[in-house]
Amino acid sequence: MQRAQEVLLFLGICSIQAFGQNGEVSVSLNSAKSHQASRLEGTAVTIDGMIDEEAWKNTSAANNFVQMRPNEGAPASQATDVRVLYDNDALYVAARIYDHPDSIVGELFRRDGDVLSDWFYVQIDSYFDRRTAFSFAVNPAGVKKDILISNDTQEDVSWDAVWESSVSRDEIGWTAEFRIPFSQLRFSESTDDLTWGVNFQRRIARNGEFSFWSPVPGDVGSYVGRFGTLTGIRGLSAPARFEIQPYVVSRVKRSPERVAGSPYYRANDFFGNTGADFKYGVTSDFTLSGTVNPDFGQVEVDPAVVNLSAFEIFFPERRPFFVEGSEIFSFGRTRNYNSYGGGQYFYSRRIGRQPQRGIGAAYVDVPDQTTILGAAKLSGKTSSGLSVGVLNAVTQRESARYIDGSGLEQTVEVEPLTNYLVTRVKKDFDGQSFVGGLITSVNRNLSDPAFNSLLHSSATTGGIDFEHRWGERNWLFGGFVAGSRVAGDKAVIERTQRSSARYYQRPDADYLGVDANRTSLSGFAGEATLMKVGGGNWIGSLTYQERSPGLELNDMGFASLADRRAFSTYAEYQDRTPGQAFRNYGIYGYSNHAWTFGGDRMFEIYNVGGYANSLSFWNFSGYAYWGPDVLSDKLTRGGPLMTVVGQYGTGFSVQSDSRDKVVVGMSVSYREDYSGEYDKYVSFNLNLRPTPAIQIQFTPQLGFERDTDQYIMSVADSLAAATYGRRYVFADVTLTNLSLNTRVNWAFTPDLSLQFVIQPFIQARDFYFFKEFLQPGTYDFAAYGRDKGTVTYDAATRVYTVDPDGGGPANAFFFGNNFGQDDFNFRSVRANLVLRWEYLPGSTIFVVWQHLRSHVGYVSDFEFGRDSGELLREPSDNIFLVKLSYWLGR
Repeated sequence: MQRAQEVLLFLGICSIQAFGQNGEVSVSLNSAKSHQASRLEGTAVTIDGMIDEEAWKNTSAANNFVQMRPNEGAPASQATDVRVLYDNDALYVAARIYDHPDSIVGELFRRDGDVLSDWFYVQIDSYFDRRTAFSFAVNPAGVKKDILISNDTQEDVSWDAVWESSVSRDEIGWTAEFRIPFSQLRFSESTDDLTWGVNFQRRIARNGEFSFWSPVPGDVGSYVGRFGTLTGIRGLSAPARFEIQPYVVSRVKRSPERVAGSPYYRANDFFGNTGADFKYGVTSDFTLSGTVNPDFGQVEVDPAVVNLSAFEIFFPERRPFFVEGSEIFSFGRTRNYNSYGGGQYFYSRRIGRQPQRGIGAAYVDVPDQTTILGAAKLSGKTSSGLSVGVLNAVTQRESARYIDGSGLEQTVEVEPLTNYLVTRVKKDFDGQSFVGGLITSVNRNLSDPAFNSLLHSSATTGGIDFEHRWGERNWLFGGFVAGSRVAGDKAVIERTQRSSARYYQRPDADYLGVDANRTSLSGFAGEATLMKVGGGNWIGSLTYQERSPGLELNDMGFASLADRRAFSTYAEYQDRTPGQAFRNYGIYGYSNHAWTFGGDRMFEIYNVGGYANSLSFWNFSGYAYWGPDVLSDKLTRGGPLMTVVGQYGTGFSVQSDSRDKVVVGMSVSYREDYSGEYDKYVSFNLNLRPTPAIQIQFTPQLGFERDTDQYIMSVADSLAAATYGRRYVFADVTLTNLSLNTRVNWAFTPDLSLQFVIQPFIQARDFYFFKEFLQPGTYDFAAYGRDKGTVTYDAATRVYTVDPDGGGPANAFFFGNNFGQDDFNFRSVRANLVLRWEYLPGSTIFVVWQHLRSHVGYVSDFEFGRDSGELLREPSDNIFLVKLSYWLGR
């Protein structure tokens, strides 16, 4: 009888929803809703997805969802009823999700995966600050997703809570039940009734529909701020929160003997370790998280890259302890749609990095990374809106062994004992504004004098940021000011002054100069942004930035550029109303402008573009840009300014309907400058879903480049008076890139999955047309052997000999036989296979295989058959790992 009533109700609601859409009935998007939770008395709720307990029948339902897309403001195309219960330990949510059984899309994949599917979300702003929310979601296959939302719109998918859910399907749709322990939320203890922000969201894959219980307009730059309220929760005490997750890991590494006769070579290198992660609720507002002797062997390896620039490559953080909750430490970038570069004030990959001191010996045994002895985070938010985040980590002193010239073994320190500290505070005001601050500190025990020229003894940064919104949160003004100070021996401070971020030694920069007697260096940065984030079809931003020459963030953060003033603009027109051809589209334009503190123009670009999503769910985008001649203070790597000639480019991408079992896409980009330099890239994207549990992604990319200003070296020569007593040598380089990245996800159950990633990569570079830079501030060169002097090449030694004036008084010089100065062909393949089983909530087993293989050949051309064959013949490193963790807590 009950099921028959539900079927009749379902049919009735469907007719109402159809009338709402066909009759163009709309719903006010400015009215937040309120729902009352009921206390669970007597019989407990079983989380089985059935919603058949009496308690569910006796509580009211939240319904009448409203679309955000595709038809903003219209009633949801399918009905949803949500009920909320609570007891002393947890919040319970039940959702009756009406739908046609054959239309439900419920793929099976790994937790937190990004695969097209139907979803139901429960999102809780338990701080009730209109900026922070804990999001819990489940799809019709039982796959879970949890997200921490901060700063109103920023999502952290790495956040993992311990909670329960279950789903069930029937002839009128599907159902979902949640049990969310209060220990996984954060709220201030109170004897009064609690009021929390809450929203329920439903996603329907087949028509791209997003609908919300409390309406979220698409033209408003606010998300958590649009939540409704959850009332009726009373009599709660702050839950005792203590979780500990001990682990054990066993690993074996099989490697080839790359240096014959090395006493440190082991064909099979066995390793075992143990440690633990923990979380402790210090108060109802604050949580202390920590890790002791952490192991991150299950983390996917970085892709192979070839870097011939003067700048460090940025790799994203993937280690769970540092990724989870990292948004609380975000600082140094105001929200904007377009800006020129920037810096990261806390880059957690500095912690536990590869030891910094190199050893010049044939036989060496050096650790791959610095051991993290322990790390801890204190984070939380008070009822008055004060957020606090503190992270401290200690890495141990690392040593390396080597055989010296006399055949004796020596041990030297390669990384000192180091302490890393970052502290972040932020005060919210009514969810509309905030003022915050950040302090980071790195302190090293430099007992070995060899580090005096390598590492700073201390590094400190600090700053204040702010943001204010008005006009129904559609307008935003924000910014920050910050400073940095590094200290150490004279040698390392001089090295910092000469680094690629600033080049104090530039001979034509009268506002800069190297001071060899300094023992510290200080700098500052600032940024201000005015944004329109919603309230109609137009959005945009204006951003001004400054980074002084002395700014240095790279002990704890990441920054490639200092000595910049920049101004950026952005404007975009959006139409989110489905029309005759498109579901939505947008057209945008932006510009970037940058100068040094000496007033030299370093960058200028103008870009226009657009995007569209068709009624058949195909996605299209394209852009075009142009930039005039500017100057560069980086190309000569500490030498005089050089012109960067004007450039132009274009690109487009297209992707088929993402709802299909086979999804194809293509992207093309083209750039050229007026010297003949170019970049031509084409990439394809093939997504396959042969079964609901298997997803395959294949993303090959092929690229061709020609550089006309590849730096080779500089040579002191007093006869080169025009370039301040040094000759700056460059080359033309042609480059071919091929990558064939493939990713396979196979989910056996929502808790047991297999992930395989393989990244083949081949790059060939041909160096030719060696030449000398002639005049500062220009793009003028003289080619050796054609315009001046001579150049010869010894194929046996791979060495070039240059006589710059062909027998005149200038000294000859040599280069080559060195990676980045001669033709080469780099081949690499990296693979990860990870079996993950969450055998109990919060408890996991990882079985991991990592495969690493690379080869360098000194040929200039690209030949796929030869290159892939050489790579397959190259010996490989293989790592096998098993890691077991067990979650204890409540």
